[in-house]
Parts: sequence; structure tokens; C-alpha cells
Amino acid sequence: MGDTHGNMDSTFIVIGHRAKTTADFEFNDIAGSGGSLDVLARCIGTTFCLSNGLRKESRAYLVLLGGKDAPKTIKICGNEIQGLNSDERSIAGLMRAALKKEAVKGKWTKSTTGVYISRAGFEDILRELSEEGVTFVHLRESGVDIRGFEFPPHPCFILGDNADLTEEEEGVLNAHPFLKVSVGPISYHASQCITIVHNEMDRRCP
Repeated sequence: MGDTHGNMDSTFIVIGHRAKTTADFEFNDIAGSGGSLDVLARCIGTTFCLSNGLRKESRAYLVLLGGKDAPKTIKICGNEIQGLNSDERSIAGLMRAALKKEAVKGKWTKSTTGVYISRAGFEDILRELSEEGVTFVHLRESGVDIRGFEFPPHPCFILGDNADLTEEEEGVLNAHPFLKVSVGPISYHASQCITIVHNEMDRRCP
């Protein structure tokens, strides 16, 4: 990946436990009709958007588990995406465009530039990224303090939307080697966790 802002790449997997897997949600009620898609939209904003540009070295996977058409995953690649706005409504528009595409298992279908969709669940994404050689990092309060954490070369951070991983999801993660990291002493919103991670990484870039 490119290194427009800093030289440490980062991947984020956010699990949307109630997030809608179909495009029939209301823009005026992303939180309710979209199954907390607003939380995921904020995560995308903080993953990629800076005041003066985009983080080209970041990627995000939104695992959508809500509704009858679950699971689906939306992938967003910072080194491809152009003109991403940080407001929830425009990001929800990107999600809706992706959800209108046919999602196929084992394949990424391009929606718009840098945005893809697949009929993939959490386990599928972990398998795919494991083959890439990333290091999984589960963000949770019981982990080691991020301030003393040595970032691996290709970290992939895993977090829930507004709920922790379920027991079943933890079991899926346990099938892979992973590290546990805490971003602070209290519970933060998912998007705030991403901001803290990026801030720590930015401070350590030469």
C-alpha cells in the first residue's frame, strides 16, 4: 500500500452485528432502519479521512450480519478510493451502492472505485487476511496498553460495532494467532478506538 500519510499500513475489521445487508434503509434513519449503520459509517470516516486528505495506507472490512441476507462484507481500500467525504450520509451512500450489487461468495465485486462487496462472513475474512500475512490485533479493554505496544509490520485491528465480539466470534478468532490490545482505561466508541490507534501509529512514524 502507499504511504501518503505515514508509512505504517493498517487494516480494520469492524463487525456490524445488526448492520443491514440490503439497500432498503432510510438515509434519514441510518441508525434505526440501517441496524446501526451509522456506527460503521463513522468508523469509515475515522479510518480514512484526515483534514487535508485520505489515509491511502488503510483498509477497512465491514462485516454486516443483520437481516435475512447476512453475512456480507464491504471492503474499502484507501489506496484506490477517491473523494471520500467524512459525513455519515455520503458514506452510507457508498454502502447502499455496494449493497445493490450482487454479492458472491469467494469473490469481490466492485461497486465504486475502491469499494467492493462479497458474500463473506467474519471467518472468511480472517482466512483471507491470514493468507496475506497480517497480524490480527483484537481491540478490547483487557488487552495490553497500546502505549507500550510494539506495532507489527502489517496490523489488522478487529473490533465490534457498539457491542463486543460474541462468544462464537471469539471462537472463530481463536483459530488464528492474535494479540490483544487496549486503547484506554474506559470503553470508547468503535470510531474513537480507530482514531486512537491511528494517533499512536502516526506518532511512531519516522
